[in-house]
Amino acid sequence: LPAVVAESGTYLDIFTRWLKSALASYPDSGVAQNTDVVVDGYDVVDKHEYPPESTLRAGSPNSYDVVMLTGSKHTAHDFANPFIPPLIEFVRHVGTSPDTRHIKLVGICFGHQIISIAMGGECVRGENGWEIGVYGNELTREGRYWWTGDVEGQGGGEKIFVEQMHRDHVPSLPPGFTLLGRTPRYPVHSMVKLHPSSTPTQPVAQILTIQGHPEFTPSVVSHIVDARSAMGIFDDAATKEARRRLGGKDGSGGEGYGRVGWAVWRMMLGNEPGQ
Repeated sequence: LPAVVAESGTYLDIFTRWLKSALASYPDSGVAQNTDVVVDGYDVVDKHEYPPESTLRAGSPNSYDVVMLTGSKHTAHDFANPFIPPLIEFVRHVGTSPDTRHIKLVGICFGHQIISIAMGGECVRGENGWEIGVYGNELTREGRYWWTGDVEGQGGGEKIFVEQMHRDHVPSLPPGFTLLGRTPRYPVHSMVKLHPSSTPTQPVAQILTIQGHPEFTPSVVSHIVDARSAMGIFDDAATKEARRRLGGKDGSGGEGYGRVGWAVWRMMLGNEPGQ
C-alpha cells in the first residue's frame, strides 16, 4: 500500500527493521553483539525470483542460515495463481531435502500457510471471520517453550499477543508438526517441526511458523484497515473491531518487537547438537 510504503518502506524494509530491532533488544546482549544480520529479498510474485542454488548449499561462503516467508495479499490456496505452485515446490524442497537441512524455515502469515501446504497440510478460507489487530495466541506446553520458555525473565504465561491480518487459516497440522498456538476462532496459529538431529535435551527447530504479523506496528495495521475498509473488503463491524484491537492493551501493538521477536531469533540461532 502506498501509505505503508511512504511511512514504513517496502516489505523488505519492514522485515529488516523488525529483525534488527528485535535482535538489538534481545535480553542477552552478547547475542546481538556477535550476530551479523544480512537480509536479501526475493520477489517471487512479479519477478519470480528465488535464492541462487549456491545460497542453499551447505558450506558455501554465501549460504543462507534461514529462509523466511512473509505475508502477502495473495491467497495461499489459489493454485491458479501462477506464482503459487513454484513457491510451494521451492518450500517443499528446502523443507524436505537432505541437502538443505542446515537451513531454517520461518513462515509469517501467508508464509505459515504456504509452509503448511508445501509440507502436506492445508490452507482454507476461514468460516469464523477476520482476525485483525492484536489477538492473544493460547499456547500449548510446547508453545510456551518455543515462544516464551527460554528468554530470561520472560518465561511463563499462557499467551503471546500478536498483530493479525487474516481470514484464511491452517485447519490442521501437517505431518510431523507440533501445535504451538491457537485462538478461539482458528485452531493452528503457530507450529514447529523439529530438526532430524533434535534431541529431548537440546531441541532444535527446523521450521517455525506463526499466523500473526510480529513485524507489524499499529500504524501499519491502521493503514491496511483504512484501505481495505474503503475497498469494501472489511465490513463496518470488522473495521470497528480491527480499529479497537490494532493498538493492543497499551497502544503499542503486539509483542513482535519483544519476546515474540526474540523467540524467532532463538529459533534461527539454534545449533544442531554437536555444533
